[in-house]
Amino acid sequence: MRLPSLNNRAFTLLELVVVMVLIALTISLAVPKISNFLYTDQLKVAVRKLVGLINESSQLAQRYQAPYLLKYIVSERRFVVEPEQKDDERYSAKDARSLRLTESVAIKDFWSWYGGTRSSEEFVIRFNKNGYVEPTVIHLREEGGQEMSMVLSPFLGKVQVVGSYVTPDKDAFFQ
Repeated sequence: MRLPSLNNRAFTLLELVVVMVLIALTISLAVPKISNFLYTDQLKVAVRKLVGLINESSQLAQRYQAPYLLKYIVSERRFVVEPEQKDDERYSAKDARSLRLTESVAIKDFWSWYGGTRSSEEFVIRFNKNGYVEPTVIHLREEGGQEMSMVLSPFLGKVQVVGSYVTPDKDAFFQ
């Protein structure tokens, strides 16, 4: 009488090699897409944070019924929100907002309705006491060359994000 062997439940060497080849093939196809995602993600993160800061600036102006400024300080690579009147007693340190851009993301230029295109100096976006802003386009660029534009609408209170460089068109702001 022969007893059944308990050892025949193992994988063969050929099966293990086939599985390893399939895993290696899957990883080799996925790595370029993941690395591309990671490199472009910094620009998208910066744009999302900047949209939030723009919305907060508008809300602060509405809350305190006072003009607020969103300044970009080129030397510090930083956006700062502050009241137009620095001695405003309604403004407190808890209302201080800022955003520092990462090294891989830069502001290419700004375009505003009254100021035109500016590519150097300190940039200022003014929100009036109702939270409205003049038509503005902010162009951001990543080290890899990818560009995004943010279009600020004056009365709609929204920011449109475009995945390329947008040439400002004054007629488009009032459609």
